[in-house]
Amino acid sequence: MLLKKFMYLLLAISLLLTACGKKVEPTEVAVDENTSVEDIVGAIVKNKFSVEESKGIVTISIQDTDVTEGSKSQMLKDSAKIFAELSKLKSVKTPAITWYAPLTEPDGDQTMTELLNIYFSEEDYNRVDWANYSQINVETAATHYHEDEALED
Repeated sequence: MLLKKFMYLLLAISLLLTACGKKVEPTEVAVDENTSVEDIVGAIVKNKFSVEESKGIVTISIQDTDVTEGSKSQMLKDSAKIFAELSKLKSVKTPAITWYAPLTEPDGDQTMTELLNIYFSEEDYNRVDWANYSQINVETAATHYHEDEALED
C-alpha cells in the first residue's frame, strides 16, 4: 500500500515537472525608430537566425536545433510575437518567417529542413490587429502558411 502511494507521488511529480517544461513567454521588446529587425528577433528567439531586408520586404530565417514535441506551438507563439513587434516598424511591409531544423534522414544523416514557412502580404499584414497577437491564429491569418509533415499533428 505504501509502495503504491509512493508510485503515485512519483507519477504526480513527473507530470508536474513535464507541465513546467519549455513554456517560456517571448520577451517584451521596446520598439522605437532605432530598433532593427535583428533586435526584435534576437530578443524573442535564442536560436541562430538571419534577416534579409529590401524595400519593405523582410525575410527571417531561424534555425531551431532544439526541436522537440510541442515545438510547433512554440514556433507559432514566437512567430506571432515577432510579427507583432515588426508591425511597429514603419519600414516593414511584407514579412516572412521560415523555421529550419535538423531532421534525420532514413539513412541516418541530418539535414537542415524547412519546417515552417509563414508569409504575409502587405494587405493581410495590415489587416491583422497585432496588439492582441497571442489571440491570433497565424496559420489562418497568414497569406501563405506551410508546415512540413514532421510538424503535422
